[in-house]
Amino acid sequence: MTFLSLLSRKRNYLLISSLITGVLLLTTSCKEEKLNANTYLSGKIINAHKDFVTLRDFNGLLDTIPLAADGSFSKSYNSLQPGLYTFAHPGEYQSIYLSPGDSTILRLNTKAFDETLAFSGTHSKENNYLINLYVQIEKDDREFLNNYKLSSSQFKKTLDRITEARLNHLDSIAEQHSFDPDFLCHANKIIKFSMWSKIERFPFVHYGKNDFLDSKELPESFYSYRKDFDIDDRSLLNNIAFRPYVNSLISNMAFTSLAEELGSGILVDRSSLKYQKKRLAVIDSLFKRGIIKDIFASNITQHFIMNRKNANEINDLVDVFTSMTDDTELKKHITTTAATYIKLDPGNEMPNIKIQNTNKDKMELSERVKRLTVLFFWSDDEREYALRVHDKIKDLRLKYPEIDFIGINLDDSEGNQWEEAYQRYRFNPQMEYQILNTSPVTAQLALRNNNRSMVIDRNLTIIDPSINLFHYQIETTLLGYINR
Repeated sequence: MTFLSLLSRKRNYLLISSLITGVLLLTTSCKEEKLNANTYLSGKIINAHKDFVTLRDFNGLLDTIPLAADGSFSKSYNSLQPGLYTFAHPGEYQSIYLSPGDSTILRLNTKAFDETLAFSGTHSKENNYLINLYVQIEKDDREFLNNYKLSSSQFKKTLDRITEARLNHLDSIAEQHSFDPDFLCHANKIIKFSMWSKIERFPFVHYGKNDFLDSKELPESFYSYRKDFDIDDRSLLNNIAFRPYVNSLISNMAFTSLAEELGSGILVDRSSLKYQKKRLAVIDSLFKRGIIKDIFASNITQHFIMNRKNANEINDLVDVFTSMTDDTELKKHITTTAATYIKLDPGNEMPNIKIQNTNKDKMELSERVKRLTVLFFWSDDEREYALRVHDKIKDLRLKYPEIDFIGINLDDSEGNQWEEAYQRYRFNPQMEYQILNTSPVTAQLALRNNNRSMVIDRNLTIIDPSINLFHYQIETTLLGYINR
C-alpha cells in the first residue's frame, strides 16, 4: 500500500510493545539473507535501574538478558539477521546495528543514557556513528524551531540543505571507515525520517490552530515524499526515528481531516474523543492488521484512557480499538486497563491500600489521610522523575499548606531500595510511605507508569484520579480543589 492511495481516503516512547508479539524511496534496500554465524553481544550498565536488558527485532526475537551484580551482561545468538535491533533498559531504548559473526560490546550510564552509550568490537564505528547521529539530531531539533516561521518554500529549502549535509557526511564517513552497506541503508532512513517528521509538523506549528486550514495552500509537492514508499514494515520499528515520524504523520493527517470536517482548526480539541477516533482511522488506513498497527493504536487508546474522566468516551474508543486488532492478549489488557480507570473515576472511593512509613510501621491509607491529599507515586528505578517530582512537591507544599502531599514509593518492600533512596535524596521522611504488596496494588490503581498522581479527600473519595503536577495551570487546579 502506498501513501498515494492512502491520501485519497483521508492520523506516542517503551510502552505497550512488550505485550505484542521497505522504504522504496531510499536508493538501497536492506539485506535480509540469513547467515549461520554466532553473534555476541556484551556490555556493562552503570547505575542500572533493573537487573536486565532486552534485545528485540519485532520479527520474532524478544530476549531478556540478565545483568550481573556489577551491571555486566553477555549473550550469543545464532543465525541473527543483519539489521537494526532495539536495545532497551527500563525507561530507555536505542537502535543498534548487528550482523552475523559480530562481537559487539557496549557501555553506558543510565544517568545520561544516549550521551554515554559507546561501542567497541565489530561494527563499533557504525554504532558509534548511529548514537552520535541521534544525539546530534536531538540537539539540532531544539535549535530548529525558528525555521517553522519561514514560508513553506524557504522551510523546505532549509530542511533539504540540512538533510543533504547529513547524507553527505554519512557518505564521507562511511567511505572513510568502510561502513557495512546494509548499515548505510538504515542510517539513511534515520536521517530521512527525522526530516519527514518536521515536514509533517510544519502545518500546525507554522499556521497554528486559528489559521490551520490555510495549510491547504501548501503546494502538492510539499508532501511528495509520501507517495513513493511503504511504511508498513515491522522491521522499521527498530529504527529510532521511525515512531516519532509516524506519530507526526498520524497527527497531521488526523488534524487536517477533522479541521476540514469542522470548518476550522480552532474547533479541533486534540484531547477529544473525535480527534482520537480520527487518529485511529488514519492508523487503520496506513497499516494492515499486525504489530505496527497494534503498537500505535494501543498507545493512543491507552493514553486516552489514562487521561480521560468520561467512562462512555473511554468505552467508545476502546470499542474502536478492539475492532482493529486480532491480538487477544492486547484486547484484554486494554479493556482491563479501561475498567480499572473507570473504577477510579471522580466520586468513587480510592482503594484503602496497605502502606508503611519510614519507621516500617504498617497501616492502611485511611489511617494517614486526614484532609485534602495529593498522592504522588514514584520509584527509585525512575530516578530522574523521582527527583523532579519531589522538587515540584517541595514548592507546592510551601504554597498550599492546606493540602497534604504524600509520596508513595513503588519499589519492593522486602528490600532496602526505598530506604536508601529517600535517605540519599533527603526526602522528607514524615511524608514518605511505601506500598505493601506492590504488584496487585499497582494493577488495582492502574499504576502502569510511576509518574501517576491522584487527589483524594479525607474520606478517600477520588477528586482527580490522574492530576498532572507539571501542568502550567496546576496551581489554579489545586486552588479549585481547596475551594470546592
